[in-house]
Amino acid sequence: MTAWRTALAAGFAVVVAAVPDRAAALAPPLGAEALCAAETAAAERSYGIPAALLHAISIVESGRYDSGRRATIAWPWTVTSGGDGRYFPTKAEAIAEVRRLKAKGVQNIDVGCMQVNLRYHPSAFDGLEQAFDPAANVAYAARFLKGLYGATGHWPTAASYYHSQTPSLAAAYRERLMKVWNGSGATTQVATLGRATPVPHLPPLKQVPGSPQVEDMRKAWRESAQAGRDEASRIADAYRKARVAEYQLRRVKFQEARAGLSTTTRR
Repeated sequence: MTAWRTALAAGFAVVVAAVPDRAAALAPPLGAEALCAAETAAAERSYGIPAALLHAISIVESGRYDSGRRATIAWPWTVTSGGDGRYFPTKAEAIAEVRRLKAKGVQNIDVGCMQVNLRYHPSAFDGLEQAFDPAANVAYAARFLKGLYGATGHWPTAASYYHSQTPSLAAAYRERLMKVWNGSGATTQVATLGRATPVPHLPPLKQVPGSPQVEDMRKAWRESAQAGRDEASRIADAYRKARVAEYQLRRVKFQEARAGLSTTTRR
């Protein structure tokens, strides 16, 4: 457990000591159809991302139409490779599909709610179990997006770079994303899923002034926020380097092909 979570637990005990059975009153676990929406809503608040933006990205990335709700739902067990996206009914089946693809030598694979690419983000997760954990998948995407925002200073641009830094691809993605974010799709799903919201936040810290636990919480949160910013910067930098390397490789191949064509023509 991280330091800030330890401090949070201690503070929580002080703040809600009068309600010891709070955990027992929580609703049962979310169904798969609500997992992505719950996590994106929580991550938007945790990372200071504009409301429904991360959720809109998840809809564009892993959305599937739910006829019962008459809405597009971000699906946590989504696997995409070579433009072929598949929605699996369970986490185990999604993991099995990724293993099958990797056994065939496929590396360019997008996974989970936010379709994190395992080739360009090889260190994002400890393994496939974590990659398909909606909380871990969305949290990584949130940090990545925050890093892109730090580099661009503009949320729509950062969101388009989440998909690609190739201008034409980024522009097309941004246009599609803005329709979801500005329309009813992104906000409607959170409302209609009912429980697609995180557990309510703790009461304001000012309710327990002078508490040593609260001071520890504040310190831990500040340290956690700085660590998050540092990690987001590293993620964004690694992504940029990966894209530059990919571009350089394509350029070398193009030059080699052109040189070969020129030699053939002279003959």
